Amino acid sequence: MKNKPVAHQGKVQLIDASACCSARRKNIGSKNVDITKACRDLIIEAYGAYVDGTYNGVDENDNTIVVKSKVMDAIDLGYNKIVVETPKLDEDGKVVMKRNKPVADASKRDTENVPLSEDIDAYFKREVIPYNPLAWIDKKKTKVGYEIPFTRTFYEYKQIEPSDVIAARIEEHEKSLMAKLHDLFGGE
Repeated sequence: MKNKPVAHQGKVQLIDASACCSARRKNIGSKNVDITKACRDLIIEAYGAYVDGTYNGVDENDNTIVVKSKVMDAIDLGYNKIVVETPKLDEDGKVVMKRNKPVADASKRDTENVPLSEDIDAYFKREVIPYNPLAWIDKKKTKVGYEIPFTRTFYEYKQIEPSDVIAARIEEHEKSLMAKLHDLFGGE
């Protein structure tokens, strides 16, 4: 964005407003929610604050609405996509050479996304070489990309039920089912 405040430069604000809408009384095609004034106001509040946080509100129908904001370094969303080459081997298991360089085996070509904040060579040495010691990076094919990991950024772990509670519920369902089958077919 042009004319960004100095404190915001190099930063990106992500806003999750997926829980900030009001259900429609009647759908219009596949549209079943509206962004009301209360929703817009809450989104603007989160945007204006420019900090990590959760903003709660109430829409015009007294339903709870929620907006989440996350401010991140832009570099954390970027990566270098590197092309990892593996040499072609001849029948004797020796590397095929052409003009004193190994010939790449296109069927074994792979890519890796290396975070922009990380040194490509250090990543390659740590993550690739231990598993493919003959590999190299075709640096002419390296591309910079960005990804917004929305789900990962806003994910909140929810504790699952303990297994004994689930087992007890299954047992109750089984008893209920058996009683209904007994009623249906009669007991002997």
